Amino acid sequence: MGELTGRVAVVTGAASGNGRAIALRLARDGADVAIADLDDAGMAETAQAIGREGRACLAQRCDVSSKADVDALFDAVAARFGRVDVAVANAGVVERGSHCLTMTEQEWDRTTGVNLKGVFFTLQVAAQRMIAARTPGRLIAISSIMGEWGNATSPAYCASKGGVKQLVKSFATAVGHAGITCNAIGPGFIRTAMTGPVFENAAMERFLVDRTPNGNIGDPDDVAAVAAFLA
Repeated sequence: MGELTGRVAVVTGAASGNGRAIALRLARDGADVAIADLDDAGMAETAQAIGREGRACLAQRCDVSSKADVDALFDAVAARFGRVDVAVANAGVVERGSHCLTMTEQEWDRTTGVNLKGVFFTLQVAAQRMIAARTPGRLIAISSIMGEWGNATSPAYCASKGGVKQLVKSFATAVGHAGITCNAIGPGFIRTAMTGPVFENAAMERFLVDRTPNGNIGDPDDVAAVAAFLA
């Protein structure tokens, strides 16, 4: 019996990378898991892996920047599992190579729509369901070290990830009375498909290793371990 046996978790952006690792770790710890993404093939692979852990899985196509999609996700979770105990707002995108001075309105809106508005909707709807059910739940959002550093060629990503930190503080003050915790995880550079192009540059990888106190680049299981602790 795992520590999350009998619990239901929702993980957005779970088709690959950190999201998949988080979903699998929560399943190994005993939770049934609802996963959401726009990558149907990736979600199918994650769902199969959760099944191999002996846990139930709901896979729901969801654009987290759409409030209607997020509502539909949690409606589906309620219909399948009847409750939600843990919500992980992980879905994110990055606008590689879009300089502060040349970034388009479309690029800005897409990135902040997923990374910040999407986190807001996910936490908001999850919290509403938890409070209505009097569930002492756990809200978790994925920020990034880029919310601290800044980068001339990914300003919307950096701004959105910095915003996630403040958003989580706001939710923590709003839901603590109901026995719900809200935390953010701010990973450094993790080896995923999103960061793959970064590590193709040997000089950049060396730079990142040198800036990391223990001299290691993390992998998604590291992030998943923190999410499991918070869950």
